Amino acid sequence: MENTNDEVLTKHKKTNRRLMIFYEMFSYDLLFYYSISYLFLVNVKLLTPSQVIFGEAFYPLFKIIFIIPCTFLIQKLGKKKSIIIADCSLIIFILIVLNLVNTLTLIIANVFCAFAYVIKGMTDANLLYDSIDEAENRRELFSKYEGKANASFYFFDAITALSTGFLFAINPYLPLIMSLFAIVISTLISFRLKEIKPVKKRDKNMTLKDDIKNYFSDVKIALKFITRSSRLKALIIFNATIISILFCIVELRNGVLNELGVPSEVFGVIFSIMGIISCYSASRAIKLHQKHRNRTLTVISIALAVSIIVAGLVATLGFSPFLQLYLILIMFSIQFFCKGSVYPIIKLYLSSFSDSKMRLKIYSVNALIESIITFIFSIIWSFILRTHEPSQTFLYVGITSLILIVLVLIYMLPRIGLKPDEYPEKDIDYSDLL
Repeated sequence: MENTNDEVLTKHKKTNRRLMIFYEMFSYDLLFYYSISYLFLVNVKLLTPSQVIFGEAFYPLFKIIFIIPCTFLIQKLGKKKSIIIADCSLIIFILIVLNLVNTLTLIIANVFCAFAYVIKGMTDANLLYDSIDEAENRRELFSKYEGKANASFYFFDAITALSTGFLFAINPYLPLIMSLFAIVISTLISFRLKEIKPVKKRDKNMTLKDDIKNYFSDVKIALKFITRSSRLKALIIFNATIISILFCIVELRNGVLNELGVPSEVFGVIFSIMGIISCYSASRAIKLHQKHRNRTLTVISIALAVSIIVAGLVATLGFSPFLQLYLILIMFSIQFFCKGSVYPIIKLYLSSFSDSKMRLKIYSVNALIESIITFIFSIIWSFILRTHEPSQTFLYVGITSLILIVLVLIYMLPRIGLKPDEYPEKDIDYSDLL
């Protein structure tokens, strides 16, 4: 009987490893959406650039609000059911955007988007890691599968982005309808995923008050581990900084291109090429890490900040339109390369030295800090955008990013990228907290 259970578990793990590649191809991020979202909101729904950034700023705020209930939901329902709920929430998000009338509607839409990605941020990678057998090379195998899944998404995103601009030119609602269709496909795939770690059965004598008390007790354990682990603190601070920068420049990039008068058809071609670059960098993330080791995050983050500064300078200076666009696209290429490679590497570090239960709590706290920093950044830039052009704001973001990244890297230097036996015991061992 035990052998049969082991065989079933092995089969389920294999199924998840195979399906997660296809699942993330459709749901790692919103297909058909981001390359034209700015044009749709500004040109079709008639929001101002400042209103767009302001409305999007509430996305990380809602992520903060949903951290506790989503963690509670995942613990009670399991990862598979939670993923299904997240996909259904994204369907509602797209439907609201399709019928958007003002900034308030955009903020309401981001309630559902935030809810979905809080869940996905704590379940997608965690379920994949659960689906890899215990072994010395488990971290490397996880990064291999995660990188392959990310690369599949970026490749598919590049293909879809190629048609997005032309679809927008035909009918501005078509890209969002296609995005909705992609989410439906990912939802159908999620129904075929398997739960690897059994969901803890609820004690009939337990009350809601007991559940909440137990939840905060578990989170307290995770916070104690993170607080005393200089490795995790440094990694979470770095992640929050990089993710907030990447989040803020999404709409600003679109704003810069719109400011330069780039037509919607060309938008799709540009972001298709950028998607291919991200696909390549995601697939090469582990080799990049093996080459640079503890310098990997330094190389990526510095390149990201410098490319933002240069793009901002070029956009604000009086170059010829062709040269201006050419140089800006080179800088965008660097940014998308950094974006594609940084996610698998950060997840690799976050998933190390912890079991499934502790990883969930680490992801939860990481998402909380990430959302707080991103919300603060977004609000600041939305107010700056009220009195400045997107190109000028892009430059200010780059300068600020470089300063912050240098400070974070100095803090990280003695704490990240060590060999397992070089870390202090308190950085990787939490057994005394359980």
